[in-house]
Amino acid sequence: MPQYELNLRDYLRIFRKRKVVIVVTFVLVSLSSIIFLTTGEKVYRSSALVKIEQRKTIAGLLTEMIVYSPGDVMTTESQFVSSFPVVLNVALRTGKLKDEWIHGLQGGGEIAYIEPEDVRPEYIEEVNQVVSDLQEKISVEIVTNTNMIRITADSPEPRDAMTVANTVATVYIEADLREKNKQAAHAREFIEDQLKNLETNLRKSEDEKLQHFGEGAEMVKLAAPIEDRLVELQFKLAELLQKYTDRHPQVIQLRDQIRSLESQIQGVSGKQLEYARLLREIEVNKKLFEMLKEKLEEARITEAQKVSDVSFVERGVLPERPVTGDRTLKIIMASFLGLVLGVALAFIFETMDTSIGTIEDVENVIKLQVLGVVPPIEWENRTYTLLNRLREQFAPPSKTDSEERFVHLFAHFKPQLPTTEAFRNIHTNLKLNSSKKAIIITSSGPREGKSTVTCNLGLVMAQIGLKTLLVSTDLRRPILAKMFGIKREPGVSELVRGVAGLDEVLYNITDILLGDLGFDQIRKTPGMENIWIMPSGRLPSNPVEVLESKAMGDIVNQLKGRFDVILFDTPPVLPVTDASLLAAKVDGVVIVYEIGRTGREGLMRTKVQLEAVGAKILGVVLNHTMPQAELVSPYPYYKKYKYYSKEDDKLARKKAGPGKS
Repeated sequence: MPQYELNLRDYLRIFRKRKVVIVVTFVLVSLSSIIFLTTGEKVYRSSALVKIEQRKTIAGLLTEMIVYSPGDVMTTESQFVSSFPVVLNVALRTGKLKDEWIHGLQGGGEIAYIEPEDVRPEYIEEVNQVVSDLQEKISVEIVTNTNMIRITADSPEPRDAMTVANTVATVYIEADLREKNKQAAHAREFIEDQLKNLETNLRKSEDEKLQHFGEGAEMVKLAAPIEDRLVELQFKLAELLQKYTDRHPQVIQLRDQIRSLESQIQGVSGKQLEYARLLREIEVNKKLFEMLKEKLEEARITEAQKVSDVSFVERGVLPERPVTGDRTLKIIMASFLGLVLGVALAFIFETMDTSIGTIEDVENVIKLQVLGVVPPIEWENRTYTLLNRLREQFAPPSKTDSEERFVHLFAHFKPQLPTTEAFRNIHTNLKLNSSKKAIIITSSGPREGKSTVTCNLGLVMAQIGLKTLLVSTDLRRPILAKMFGIKREPGVSELVRGVAGLDEVLYNITDILLGDLGFDQIRKTPGMENIWIMPSGRLPSNPVEVLESKAMGDIVNQLKGRFDVILFDTPPVLPVTDASLLAAKVDGVVIVYEIGRTGREGLMRTKVQLEAVGAKILGVVLNHTMPQAELVSPYPYYKKYKYYSKEDDKLARKKAGPGKS
């Protein structure tokens, strides 16, 4: 199936067609926003501003080395502000926790700071709910390119908002100080433990290991010069051996000296190395001990400072007006969103609507000529309000017999109104001639207005002097006889079976005057004398046999010789096969299509089914289509330029008589 691109005209058509959806959505959203903002709870907001100082001392650096943790400091701190431990203490100080929920508060005592472990197990759910409610009121924001954090609290009460914001900041500062002191205490304890271990090792080295050498320590100290002398003699001996033999007196003397020195230092060299290592260890321990003593004093000073790295920059103040005070802008924004939502829903409904909405759709997609567009007759007869449109959209009211007759015979009661002119336009586009007399008026599905089009089209043809016959070949739910107020029998059934003759089943103005319609409703409107009615007759058990018979074809040919135009009112094509059987016996078929009632697939299926039996489809009549809503009327100037005057309209209503319009 070919695709159709939307243009500006299509958008306008959709807006007008779905204006009820757009207006209702816009009104509902606007009213909802007004009601919500008017009756909704007011919210007050207060903010406190704190600053985080990054102090770097020697003790602080040592503490960071001990308790180092990766991550962005400002982000970590902003998350900590609204964490459970902080908000738990805020709830305690603002009186939102009961005494019996916390260990140590049952007697009415006061605790400056509590940990989550202090909550009594049986009241954990209650405490969690209180903390969760407080966390929903608190928001934390890092001020861009600064080391400041803004703490904001919302509450229905202005004082409560200020109290919560300042209490959160205060508890956060105290928690930061407690954490800092805790880290300093850990550092002090670590240094003290190291000092104790170092002092013990130093004492062992000095008291036990050095004493182990005793008096031999002096001998260890002299071993170094003797070793140096021994090395010197060994080098000298090597030089003499290059000149003399082993028996030379100088060589013998030098060797005696070497043996004497070796005997002196024998057993002393190993002690010398151990003694030197011990001295170095003692020296290192002494220096490390002194350094740790200095760090311990710094850690004690840091622990005793009681200075937090977080401080107040601004305290929260009492808010004077709620943050929801500017309702006008919010209502305007909500109304705009309602309008956007309405337009979106309109396009969604249009997308889901498989019906055909424009003449171009019919002519381009279905490949059928549009013979004319018939506006809703009720639209001409009644004033439509938005409420009436909504009521008829979801719960269509049933029409009375008089209303049904007015609709089907509208061209008779209102011959000078634009809707009647639409039927004349259809007649013009049909281009009737001697080879195009017998025409079927049908539709894809029920309730699309085929009988209405048949009656009114026959009336306008009769009004211009054409000898017109309306044949009720709807042998299932006939309506023509009732609308013209004549008897239903004898009719088509009796004529086909040979029970009645042709003249017996033809009813003219005389029969109409004597029928239910009456003389008052016939009046002096021209054309009624040119119209004949052939009713359905007794409804057969199998209408297919009647319409498919050879006699039916002979009757059609016989009628062509007596009338200028014959219009056959038939059942819908898709539910039953009646119209398809009769279509092959007539000169042409007109399909009545009501926008929004039948999908385009149904209309295309109707076309295929009729063409399959050899029917000649003359075109499509778009029924019940508002020109101003659908933008498909071939003559929109009827309303836009007041083609008919008010006097003509009053004259037509006067002719219709009281109670008939």
